[in-house]
Amino acid sequence: MPQTITPTQALTRVEQLLTSTASVLDPGPRLELNAIFPTASSCLDPGPAESSKQVVISRAYWLRDVPASANTAIARQVMDHWKQQGHVITGTGGVEAGHPNISGETRPDGFILALGWAEGNHLYLAATSPCVWPDGTPEP
Repeated sequence: MPQTITPTQALTRVEQLLTSTASVLDPGPRLELNAIFPTASSCLDPGPAESSKQVVISRAYWLRDVPASANTAIARQVMDHWKQQGHVITGTGGVEAGHPNISGETRPDGFILALGWAEGNHLYLAATSPCVWPDGTPEP
C-alpha cells in the first residue's frame, strides 16, 4: 500500500511551507489568514493513482505591513527561498511590474506554492497539498 498522509499532516506541512517562506522576507510581513481559500476541498483533477474521494488541503495568508514598493523585492526573495529549499518554480509573471504571480512545487512531496498579487496591491502566500485521503488511508 502506498504511503499516504492525513489531512492534519498535510495542513502541518502547508503551514510550515508558508511560515518558513514568510520568515525570510524583508520587510517582514504580518500574516493574516485569507479566508477566501477553503482549508479542505475536493481533489478536482485526480491522476491515475488518485481518487475523486480525496481532498486537497490549502491555506493562504495575506502579507500585511508590506509596502507596495517592496512587492518586486518580496517576489525575488520568495523565489530565492523556494529554490534554496529545492523547490521548482513553475511559473512567474508580473514581477517587474510589482504585481507578482509566482507558482512553484515542492520537492519531493508535490505541494503547490503560490505568491499572488491582488487588487489594492496586496500580496498573499498560498500552499496546497497533493490529493490526500480524508482519513489518511485509501478506501478498501
